[in-house]
Amino acid sequence: MKKLLLFLFVSAIGYSQSIYRGNVSEKGMPIPGVTICVFNSKRCTTSDFDGNYAIEAKVGDQLQLSFIGMKTKVIRINNTNLLENDEYVNQIVSGDYIEKLKKGNDSLKISKSSGNFEFNLASGIEHYDIMKISRNNDGFYELKNRDQYHKLAFEVSNEFILSTPIRLPKYQKTYAQGRSLNGELAYQSPLTNEIFSWGPNVNSLQYSQNSSQCYPQGDIVNRTSAGANQLQLFDPNNFYQNTEDNKFSFLAQIESPKGNFLKINFGYKTGNIIIPATRNNEITTSLKYFRNITKYSKIEALLSYNDFENNFSNANFGINKVVFANAVTPIHFDNKWGSTLESGLQRSYTALENNPYYVIANNLDTNKSKVLSFNFNQVYSKDRNQNAVNASFQSSEIKNTNGQNFYFAEITAPNFDKRIEKFKNASVSDAFKRIFNNWAFIESKIDFRFQDRKLERNYFSGFASQEDFPDHAANQIKLNVPQERFEVLSNVNGSYTFTNVFSTYSQLVVKGSSGLNYSSTVKSRFMSNYLATVELRRFFNEELWLTISHGYNETEPSLQNNNLNFNSLQYHVNQFKQLQNNLELITRKDGIATNENMTSLDLNYRLSYFWNLTMNYYHKKVNNLYTPVFNQNSISWSPDVNYKQNGIEFAIERMSYLGRDFKYGFNLNFTYYKNEVTGLNNSQARIPFAGFADVNKNYIVGQSLGVIVGSSYLRDNNQNIIIDELGFPVKDSNSKILGDPNPDFVVGFFNSFQYKNFLLQVSFDWSQGGQLWNGTQQTLNYYGKSELTESQRNVTNYVFNGVTESGAANTKAVSFYDTNLPVEQNRWTRYGVDGVAEDAIEDATYFRLSNINLSYSKDFREDNVNKFSFKISVFVNNAFIMAKSKSAFSSNSMFNSIDTTGFDYFNTPMMRSFGSSLTIKF
Repeated sequence: MKKLLLFLFVSAIGYSQSIYRGNVSEKGMPIPGVTICVFNSKRCTTSDFDGNYAIEAKVGDQLQLSFIGMKTKVIRINNTNLLENDEYVNQIVSGDYIEKLKKGNDSLKISKSSGNFEFNLASGIEHYDIMKISRNNDGFYELKNRDQYHKLAFEVSNEFILSTPIRLPKYQKTYAQGRSLNGELAYQSPLTNEIFSWGPNVNSLQYSQNSSQCYPQGDIVNRTSAGANQLQLFDPNNFYQNTEDNKFSFLAQIESPKGNFLKINFGYKTGNIIIPATRNNEITTSLKYFRNITKYSKIEALLSYNDFENNFSNANFGINKVVFANAVTPIHFDNKWGSTLESGLQRSYTALENNPYYVIANNLDTNKSKVLSFNFNQVYSKDRNQNAVNASFQSSEIKNTNGQNFYFAEITAPNFDKRIEKFKNASVSDAFKRIFNNWAFIESKIDFRFQDRKLERNYFSGFASQEDFPDHAANQIKLNVPQERFEVLSNVNGSYTFTNVFSTYSQLVVKGSSGLNYSSTVKSRFMSNYLATVELRRFFNEELWLTISHGYNETEPSLQNNNLNFNSLQYHVNQFKQLQNNLELITRKDGIATNENMTSLDLNYRLSYFWNLTMNYYHKKVNNLYTPVFNQNSISWSPDVNYKQNGIEFAIERMSYLGRDFKYGFNLNFTYYKNEVTGLNNSQARIPFAGFADVNKNYIVGQSLGVIVGSSYLRDNNQNIIIDELGFPVKDSNSKILGDPNPDFVVGFFNSFQYKNFLLQVSFDWSQGGQLWNGTQQTLNYYGKSELTESQRNVTNYVFNGVTESGAANTKAVSFYDTNLPVEQNRWTRYGVDGVAEDAIEDATYFRLSNINLSYSKDFREDNVNKFSFKISVFVNNAFIMAKSKSAFSSNSMFNSIDTTGFDYFNTPMMRSFGSSLTIKF
């Protein structure tokens, strides 16, 4: 949860009831709409556009600040040395008193004790944080309190997460590698290159006395005696390993009496993914310095560095290929026993498929990245003028390798490539703000930015032997793409508040913002934006806020585009093992800006102290959205999509105090949206942007964003399925729209229970509607590996519902797996490895207990100062899931790319995580 950062509490001294003013911000950014209430009263207010607020309160009152999605903060108002107009209270010192204190010297005769006398110096001093009392040469006594010393603080934390796979596919456990031959089920050995598991029952087979590299226990033969050893079976789901992530961080801060501080942060994280022999490491470190230069000026500098390394990055779809290889292996073949034959060839159950351990051992998909950044801020604030100067620089380097090794299944020409991207950006900005009174301000900002990207990619091929791979290639193709962008961003915004509009305490706030940006990589060179907002506060003296806003914004795509998963669109599903991310998306030098029009209506109503209701309706229209567009063997990054979207969001927040020690709160939110493609540029009928060549997500005019298009059954004009002369449904040669991955609505429910120092947080989410494509199930059916084919392969005399090509009702009965026919003609294999995409469309609805977190925190205080504190937490993620699909899950995207959400083709399994964390501060 985010925490509200609160500062600048200004109060009045000498009054029993005063107007206190403050500001709410996060990381220097103002937060409007935060609700501020005085405990045990009905006095509430809300922070304005700049995070400022004012409320009637007195010393000793507690203010509660709350905002949806952020952690509630409670602040107690104490005495302060500021008046309402920010004037300092001057110390009144009597001249006579000073003269009395001045003495030439002090002397005290030391004598023997004549008795006991209790003397408590603290009883005469109002503050109890006095650390030192000393007398100077002028005879004055000086008192030093705790705030006049440097403070040293430390924070150490460790988090450990153990994750285990869930919602795994269910496999058949009965049938061996093989097929139907001459009317019988026949076992086929690895030497036959049989890919199917449509063979005989494993109980009819045994090991022979002749061992081989594929079967060291003995080659598999037909069972000759009841006492023979049964085949050892292997569950593909046992291939996966639990993941372990360990994160350690250390923070040290030293703060001076003037509020200047130096903060050092170091973090180290290590872990692995579900695939065996994988690891990733990340190091982060930062140095932050803050200093009050003068009464009106302060500076802040931050230097940070990040180093990340991953030895299996899925840069070339390698993780999905490993999951695929493990899933299609016959249940009696042990991949783990060995992945390489004595000849150097891959040891697999067939030369046409991979051994997952061979792919892992010869993996080339790696990733290394380094990021160095520096940021400097200088803020000057005096009277009603504020000025902020910012300068930042960032340099990053990303190195990827990927390729396909010798003896990989279906790879006739091994290949390897190195990809290096160097990216630098620098910016300098200045923002000036003038506050005219408590109700009006104007602000201007100008920002100069420069970006430099250098992409280098080397493709290697033509390897004469495995010994030459990957360092000695006969052929090399080099791609060098230098890119630069210079931008000037200018913006002016202001706000004016009208008071007593409809009633005594009501306000009408008018805000406006306008900008004109220059970019060297936009065709027109200039991009404009504006935002106009009208807020009506405390409508008829109720805590009712109504906000109407309309904005227009023009943007251009980033120079960096490291998501290369669109390359799968070049391949059909049956070419999955050949997938390669060889193409790049390059931002054009004369690009067209993407523009967005958006209108929104916000309603916020605080019903008593404990209830808060918010509602938001919006309508937006986007033109020239960028998308990858294929043209034969090339790809372009084109602004070809126009769409509109309407949405509504509703939230209810409740906070209850049950006694002194127990507190309960919840947040219930509802989200609904509907989008539609309104146009495609360049007269295109549809644009696929994720998936495969034969089943993909698309932009189609009149349809929702990302509708699923793929193969279906052939139908007549009355939508009856056409049945062929053999009695099976006919696959249509044309693709059609099969589903919409967008949900009908989404509900989130967050609960918080606090008892003394214990805090329990429970989160639920419910997504209703939408469809997904479960291609994994289709391919497992094709190979004869699914639980479905185990239960249905012996079905006979089945009549498919439909009509014949002549239009008559179908009456022909079929067997799903007729051993008198070639295996390629059974119920599932006849349609190919991808099956009929229509059969793979599933309901994406789910209900999930997404998170349970129990924590205990304790502060140890001395003289009202926090000396030591700790917090320990235990949590579970994905604790419980109930979904219409048995194995696929809508948010578990293919290739770990957001564009492929709603697609499942041998995705990495979902994980249920169990974790603990400990944070110590001292």
